[in-house]
Amino acid sequence: MYILVAKQLLIMSLIAIISFIFSKWKKAGEAESKYLSNLLLFVISPCLIINAFNIDYDMNKIKQTSLVLMIALSIQLILSAIAHLFIHSRTDIGKQRDPIDKMAIVYSNAGFIGIPLINGVFGQSGVFLLMGYIVMYNIFLWTHGIYLITHKISIKQIFLNVNIIAIIAGMTLFILPGKLPDAISRTIKIIGDLNTAVSMILLGILFANFKKPEKGEKSPSFRILVTVGLRLIVAPLVLLLFMWIGEHYIFTGTDIRKIFIILFIAASCPVGMSVANFSVLYDRKNVSYGSLLVSITSLFCVITIPLLVKLAETVL
Repeated sequence: MYILVAKQLLIMSLIAIISFIFSKWKKAGEAESKYLSNLLLFVISPCLIINAFNIDYDMNKIKQTSLVLMIALSIQLILSAIAHLFIHSRTDIGKQRDPIDKMAIVYSNAGFIGIPLINGVFGQSGVFLLMGYIVMYNIFLWTHGIYLITHKISIKQIFLNVNIIAIIAGMTLFILPGKLPDAISRTIKIIGDLNTAVSMILLGILFANFKKPEKGEKSPSFRILVTVGLRLIVAPLVLLLFMWIGEHYIFTGTDIRKIFIILFIAASCPVGMSVANFSVLYDRKNVSYGSLLVSITSLFCVITIPLLVKLAETVL
């Protein structure tokens, strides 16, 4: 497990470093980062979702998915409670960063880190179960996440959002007997597979354009330390307690331990690229801050995830 995580993070780091160097050389900036953010959120992510559901119908998988969705909902609610309980500030600059910190705690990088990691350990069956978490993640992201940044929710924006449409289309595709034509399914898969590379290219661009605190402005180092600690240590430990209670007193079934391990890994991943993406699209003041949280947690998760998984295997 440790080697798999370390290898995945090494790949991520190398892509981000190459992007960082190229961005500095070619002076890539706001236009490029905004384009890639839109590409990730509105093209690549929907293809990733649809591709996961483009498989043969299985009633047992329907039952598993229903259970995963229920547990994933509980996880998102717990993470949201942790974020709202611990993140608050009395300063104007601190209040500006509160939404980013809260998003960083609630929304992990379950796509980039989670999917390759689960695929390497559990295979395609594990990835399918992970999609239940990704579905709930996206529902929360485009409701709760949007509200954190913009302080409003648009019903039209939710139901016309391409990611929500992709979730509905993917589930419909899974239930129907027929599958997509080979040319279309391969196209969708190829686009979905771009998730890793484009995410890290965007991260490199954002990091290349990182701006130091202005003169007179305090360094956000303490805020970063608190947010990183909550995302990588506190939140996973609270979730592990919930899963231990769930395994012994709430949920039943032969696959429950496997489901818990898969969702625990997904929820223990570093800060999601969606935090940096939303910073680009909706909150220009905190673009560098959001990308910094993604970078730091991605660096330290090579230590935290293997230790947490080992603990989870012992407890569950």
